[in-house]
Amino acid sequence: MRYLFIIFFLVAITLSCSKEDKEHAENPMTAKDSILLSGLLDHLSKNYFGDNDHLTKSSDSIISFFQEHEAEINVKIAHIHFSKANYFLTEYYFEQAAQYYIKNHLPDKYAEQLTNIGVIKEMSGSYTEATEKYFKALEIFDSLNLELKSSMVYNNLGIVYQQLKENEKALEYYNKSLLISKKLNRPDISAKRYNNIAAVYEESGKNIDSSLYYYHKAHKIWLKDSSNRFLPIVENNIGYIYLLKNELTIADSLFKKALSFCLKTGQKNIISQILRNRAKLLIVQKKYTRAILTAEKAISLAQNSSNKEVQLESLKVLIEALEKIKEFEKANEKLKEYYQLQEELSGIEQKKQINQLNIQYQVRDKEHKIRILELENTVQNRKLLQQGLIIFVLVFILVGLFFVFRLQKKNNQLKLLQMHRDIADYVSELEEIKEQNNQSKELCAENFKNKIKSFDLTEREEEVLILISKGYKNSEIAEKMFVSINTVKTHTKNLFIKLDVRNRTEAARKAKLS
Repeated sequence: MRYLFIIFFLVAITLSCSKEDKEHAENPMTAKDSILLSGLLDHLSKNYFGDNDHLTKSSDSIISFFQEHEAEINVKIAHIHFSKANYFLTEYYFEQAAQYYIKNHLPDKYAEQLTNIGVIKEMSGSYTEATEKYFKALEIFDSLNLELKSSMVYNNLGIVYQQLKENEKALEYYNKSLLISKKLNRPDISAKRYNNIAAVYEESGKNIDSSLYYYHKAHKIWLKDSSNRFLPIVENNIGYIYLLKNELTIADSLFKKALSFCLKTGQKNIISQILRNRAKLLIVQKKYTRAILTAEKAISLAQNSSNKEVQLESLKVLIEALEKIKEFEKANEKLKEYYQLQEELSGIEQKKQINQLNIQYQVRDKEHKIRILELENTVQNRKLLQQGLIIFVLVFILVGLFFVFRLQKKNNQLKLLQMHRDIADYVSELEEIKEQNNQSKELCAENFKNKIKSFDLTEREEEVLILISKGYKNSEIAEKMFVSINTVKTHTKNLFIKLDVRNRTEAARKAKLS
């Protein structure tokens, strides 16, 4: 319940981030084009069916019709795919927009899309990639003094640390974000930060009253607008707190109210969370059959929206309900699913924790070595004091040894200098060889491109043929060209026809021999 609420809420923020400023590099869209675009996007949203290839073609056809506004439309299409819980295409179109903005030197817009991509990465459990995107975006926003957008990225980083169970760090970033929103007098954003802070206290299990306090602060702000789409989210969360406090009547009332709101507005991402909480409530009320049905519905919705956190929590509730009616065989099957999913999620977290522990270990290890060296130095100094008289007697010997050591040191320095020179020569030779190899590769590549010009291939077919000749598979070619595998197969078939060959090997050979 906590994670999906925060992530959904976060995406709503970052998506709106792209609406704060007008597109700098694009000309304003005419009223006629704006109406036409709205109709096409509405049609795509209402007729959202078929596989990703079909949806990509439909989306690309809209973008090609408005090429002057491709970045803006890429973002809008990403919004549609996100609303349909198609996170693969959501990330793809955000990435397309990001490439446009960086190419046209619009760093603030580029950073917005990095933030959006980070959210999608986070929802899929790729915390390392998400954090990389967030810090990169934060660096850009800070350099441009865009405080509001920096506030949003701080919020995102808070979520990552909360996912990694580092609640103190999460609160630190949430509070940084909250301070900026208060400074800018943005109560709407402050309300969202209150929700995130409340979720951290809820997760800890030790500060339920603090959690309820912050949820109520957010609810008070959002209640000023009864149509606010965040109302069911916070009401669902408040209901869960009352469930933990065993105030079941209040909890049930809030769950029903939130569910009714979401059914009217079509907020599918929130419904699975509400159903998960209602299933838990039904168990407490000993209505086990209804609890099972409700938990199964929550799991189904969570799977459709790729929300593994809610899916995991709902599985836990389902197992509890099955055990209550002594359906131990079914409970055991679901328990296997639970552990498999838990391992999938915790594996990512564990890597992060291991990396952090490794850094901490290295620091402690270096500190330990420094302390040992300091102790050895102290012991050595004491020995020198105790041997003062002996040193006085052996002063001539020490002087001799001193000159020997000096001579040896000079010899070592000369050897070291010579080694550095030798290494520099080797490096220089390697660089020359590398440069020659690069020039040779570039020449071969240019010759190959010139050779295949005679086959009258399209630009895309030439790209496919070049990648085939390099040994790439269809799936790898599709990933590099940002197209579907079916599109690659179509280009491959056209290649076979134009080159009059039967397979990839013959095509590559003929292209090289032409």
